[in-house]
Amino acid sequence: MNPNDVLASIAGITGHTDFEEQETHQEEYEEISYEDVDAELLDLPENQSHEQQDRSRKSKMAWQRELQSLQFMNPGDETSKFLPDSSDIINTNRARRVHADKPADLKEELIHHDKTGKLSSTTKGHTETFDLCDCLNEECSGCHWPCATCSSRKCLVGCRQNRKEMVAKVEDMYTPEGTSGHLIRTNPYFPLPIKD
Repeated sequence: MNPNDVLASIAGITGHTDFEEQETHQEEYEEISYEDVDAELLDLPENQSHEQQDRSRKSKMAWQRELQSLQFMNPGDETSKFLPDSSDIINTNRARRVHADKPADLKEELIHHDKTGKLSSTTKGHTETFDLCDCLNEECSGCHWPCATCSSRKCLVGCRQNRKEMVAKVEDMYTPEGTSGHLIRTNPYFPLPIKD
């Protein structure tokens, strides 16, 4: 008598259990012979041709190779050979600081328009900038239409930012009252003498 039967008798439960009923139902089923089933339905190795067996074997091997390539391979101590020590990192940072503290050697440059649109020139390591309007009036705060690129009112012929050329001379097309001729202004920062 098993422990379940003992507990059932103590609880006052009698009769067949569900497990015993299932065993009796299983005995009623008849056995099926696989000889009646088509060999194509059963995918057994002996029923496959050699070509099919080779294909299935190759595909299994391909899947196994793919799974092996996806598995994590611990490199172990090999990566420690390539990782820098903390002292190497500190040394490279120190080298960067030494180079960063050194002032950049300023090349001597002729007067030109810089990236902000101002005239700048570098001589003997000293850079001078002049914010000169294209009308060549040093007191002008901008007398042209706003530039489409930089919105400055000091640009006349194209934007002044990084411009390769500069205005050398401006001649007004009219004669103001009380003067004998046209008003002519020359660029005071132009490196070459300008003839009238």
